[in-house]
Amino acid sequence: MTVNLGTIAASGGMLILPWFMRPTHASTGALATTGLIFEFFGVMLTQVARVYMGRCFGVLPANRGIVSKGPFRWIRHPIYFGWLILSIGYSMSFASERNVVLIAMTLPFMAWRISQEEKHLTADPEYRRYMDRVRYRLWPGIA
Repeated sequence: MTVNLGTIAASGGMLILPWFMRPTHASTGALATTGLIFEFFGVMLTQVARVYMGRCFGVLPANRGIVSKGPFRWIRHPIYFGWLILSIGYSMSFASERNVVLIAMTLPFMAWRISQEEKHLTADPEYRRYMDRVRYRLWPGIA
């Protein structure tokens, strides 16, 4: 496990900032429907990924075993991707500048956390082989 000020700050920022999102006036029409679809997909992806991770899940970067099945076949960090989709959906359902800004503020912490996690995991040859098979970190087809 990697425990230092950087891993605590990245994990903390990624976990704490979303707590400040607030429901505002609910959206209506297509925006509300699309937001609910995003939220549902985000929750489902996050939970399915957690099931596949089993006991490998943790808050700070560590090698608790390499998971390469389920949604991990397509992207290396499906829990983070699910959270991002859920948050975008929430911001669509309860559209406010505050919610959008908080998501934008959380993204650098998420990228930093992913970078720390992968730096730790690349010491494992199995993870390096996994990275060769699964190109995308967070967003399929993009990054």
